[in-house]
Amino acid sequence: MNNNLLEKEVQDFIKKNLNTNVHSILLKNIGFLDVTPKELVEQIESKNRAKNKLPTWFSTTGIYYPNKLNLSQTSSETTANYKAEMIDGKTLVDLTGGFGVDTAAFAKRAEKVFHIEKNSTLSAIAAHNFKVLHQNNIESVNEDSINFIQKTTETFDWIYIDPSRRDKNNKKVFFLEDCEPNVIAHLDLFFSKSPNILIKTGPLLDIKAGLDQLNHVKEVHIVALQNEVKEVLWVLKKEFSGNTMIKTINLKKNENEVFQFYLNEEPSASLEYSEPLTYLYEPNAAIMKSGGFQVIAKAYGLKKLNPHSHLYTSNQLKEFPGRRFLIDTVLKYNKKEIKSLGITKANITVRNFPDSVDIIRKKLKLKEGGDNYLFFTKDNLNRSAVLSCKKVL
Repeated sequence: MNNNLLEKEVQDFIKKNLNTNVHSILLKNIGFLDVTPKELVEQIESKNRAKNKLPTWFSTTGIYYPNKLNLSQTSSETTANYKAEMIDGKTLVDLTGGFGVDTAAFAKRAEKVFHIEKNSTLSAIAAHNFKVLHQNNIESVNEDSINFIQKTTETFDWIYIDPSRRDKNNKKVFFLEDCEPNVIAHLDLFFSKSPNILIKTGPLLDIKAGLDQLNHVKEVHIVALQNEVKEVLWVLKKEFSGNTMIKTINLKKNENEVFQFYLNEEPSASLEYSEPLTYLYEPNAAIMKSGGFQVIAKAYGLKKLNPHSHLYTSNQLKEFPGRRFLIDTVLKYNKKEIKSLGITKANITVRNFPDSVDIIRKKLKLKEGGDNYLFFTKDNLNRSAVLSCKKVL
C-alpha cells in the first residue's frame, strides 16, 4: 500500500482522469515522485469499477482501491447489505475479509466485527478504508483465518466466510472442498467458536451438492441482482436438523422479488401440464437456480408447459416473480410459419429446445431486440413449439 496515493493532488488527479484513456497515462511522465503511472492506472480502473458496484466507496473521498481482480471478487454493496440483514447478535468475525465490503455492511448491524485477511496489503487497505468510512467498530487482523480461529479465546455470535474460488495457481475452482479455506473440513472448528455460520458460495455451486456436504443447513438464500444470480448463501445453525428453507431473492431497482419454500415441498407439490393458454410465465434466475419448479406452479396456481421447459401458463393473469407475457400465437418450428409473423427482429429465448439462439437467428434471419418475444420450447406433448408473445408489465 502506497500512502502517497492518498495525497490530495494525487487524489485530485485520479478523480479528474476517470474518463481518460489509461494507456496515455502509462506513457506519460505524470510528475509524481513517489507514485508510478501503473499505480495511478490501477486506482483509476478500480475506482471506475466501483462506481455502480460500490457507490458509497466511489463517492467517498480518500478511499484506497485494490487491484481489479480483488475488486471483481468482492460483493456488490447491494448484496452485502442483503447479507447484513440476515444476521443478529453483537459480534461477528469475517474470516475472509478481503476488500471489506461485506465486513462494512455487517458492522452496521453488529456492535463489533473482526476483519480477518491474510494478505497484508489487502488488510491494510481495508483498515484504512474503514477509518475513512468512520466504521470504528471493526478490528482488522492480518492473519490466516484458520490460524486466527484456532488461537482465539473469543466466541462470536456469527462467523462469516466467503471461501476463495481460486487455487494457488489463481485458477478457478468450482467444488466446495477445493475452495480456500476448506469449510467442510473445518465446520466443527467453526461451530466451536459460534452457533451461527454464514457461508457465501458462487452461483455455479450445485445446491444439492452443497446440501450433501454441509451439515446443519437451516436456510439457503439464492441472491440475484437484476436477474443475474450473484451468490448463494448458506445459513448453518449449530445442531439444527430440521427441514431446510430455500429462499430466492431477485434484487431489483424498484422492488425485490422473493419466493421461498421448504426443501421437502418440491417433490410432493402437485403439478398439471397444459398446452399454452393466454399467458406465459418465465421464473427469474434465482428461482431457476433453486430447482423449485413444482412449488412455484402450485404457489401461483399455474400449469406447466413441459416437465423440462420450466415455463408456465394460465388463462388469468397472475402476479409472478419473473417475466410475464401475453401469448399472441403458437407456431410450429417452421421457417414459413414464423416468417408469416412479418417481423425482422425479436427477443429470443430457448427452453428445452435442440437449437441454440444463434442457430435460430441465422436460420430465420432475425435481428435482436424490439417488442416481439419468441420462446422456442417443447409443449405438453413434447412437440417443438414457438410461442410469439408480448411482454406484460
